[in-house]
Amino acid sequence: MAVALKKKSEINMIEGSLLGKMIRYALPLICTNVLQLLYNSADMFVIGNYCADKTAFGSVGCTGSLINLILGLMIGLSSGISVVLAHAIGSGNKNRISKTVHTTVLLAIVMGAAVGIIGILISPGILKIMNTPDEFIKGATLYVRIYFAGTIGNALFNFCSGLMRSRGDTLRPLIFSSVGGIVNIVLNLVFVIKFGMGVEGVAIATIVSQAISALLSIIHLVRLQDDCRLNLKKLAIDRSVFSSLLTIGLPAGAQGMLFSLSNMILQSSYNSLGPLYVDANTAAMNVDGYIYNVLNAFYHVTLTFSSQNYGAKKYERVWKVYWVSASCVFAIGITIGLVCFIFSDFLIGIFNSDPAVIEVAKIRLGVMGISYFICGLMEVGTAMLRSIGHSGTSAIISLLGSCVLRIVWVYTVFKIFEDVLVLYLVYPVSWIVTFAALAIFFRRRFRKEIARHAEIAAESRAE
Repeated sequence: MAVALKKKSEINMIEGSLLGKMIRYALPLICTNVLQLLYNSADMFVIGNYCADKTAFGSVGCTGSLINLILGLMIGLSSGISVVLAHAIGSGNKNRISKTVHTTVLLAIVMGAAVGIIGILISPGILKIMNTPDEFIKGATLYVRIYFAGTIGNALFNFCSGLMRSRGDTLRPLIFSSVGGIVNIVLNLVFVIKFGMGVEGVAIATIVSQAISALLSIIHLVRLQDDCRLNLKKLAIDRSVFSSLLTIGLPAGAQGMLFSLSNMILQSSYNSLGPLYVDANTAAMNVDGYIYNVLNAFYHVTLTFSSQNYGAKKYERVWKVYWVSASCVFAIGITIGLVCFIFSDFLIGIFNSDPAVIEVAKIRLGVMGISYFICGLMEVGTAMLRSIGHSGTSAIISLLGSCVLRIVWVYTVFKIFEDVLVLYLVYPVSWIVTFAALAIFFRRRFRKEIARHAEIAAESRAE
């Protein structure tokens, strides 16, 4: 039974046709991302409809950019983990596979604790800097402090999911996330409806669900019978693996934090327009977040498939991975974006039925929903550069093309017009610029990498 399950849930990425395997790999990822959003949407639905505190919805909604800022570094490091382990699996280096697993788990505990402490300490001050409306500040501060108190569970689940995805298994992260999500929904209902709690209720439910998903992931890794098996007594940080993780993961983490920083500045601009715009932006984000998370699955598909084939020195397949991923993102992104725009009144109304909120929220869906496929293409380009070891280049391009451009836009174009439509237009503009730059640099870097490996191979044969 275990052997059969293993064969069904793990994918051979370096042999055979790509499209079918990439779709098979992507589907559990998409389901995981969508389910996670459903759980988050359940949070917003519960507090928006059953919480006695009418500021709770806006209080939770205005914390997203701050949470993403603090977690950006951690999520970036998990990308480094995926690349390092995929390279090791592709090259068949069993010793490095084991060291990567044990380094990853210990690093998750350390990083989770550090990020949690930092988040608890700095979050109140940052919320004030973000122009969070006075009526939301108390609830938002309480929510983020409870959230960051459970960051170790979040880190363990994300890092362990990266390990599982790198070995071709996207099914179990889906199962573990589903179990945690069901617990989250049940606790939301119990805490908010039965016990009359507000933002603290949904925050506690969130960290408990993350802890459960993390525990299930650790149990699975301990029970493995291959080179990825986790032995808790062997937890240690290997210097070579740690160095590789930092080389790839640190620029990725910095990129994530900078993206979140630019989004924080945009959030501050929304906040400055008043509570109506905060509620509208929150409601619209709960809808277009589904588009992003479906497309984001192909970032992980691209990263893992490309990394394994690069490790196996199958460079022609690396090119194919790029084009298959880009084609899937384009087709799926356009389709989902149009559907969300057509049914925008109904979808936004699920989260907030106020007609004024719906009208403002539709502006965001009209601009971003339809153009989100460009963001997906940008992330495919980012994944390709990271998979061949050029995470720093990706970070620099994203910094200039998206983060700097957005910040300049806010303090120039938005200052002139001060219209919410102008704020939303910066997203597709920055995505186009960044995607074009990433595509050009990947083409050049990859050709140089192939030439470098060919020279090394020729020197080895000559010796």
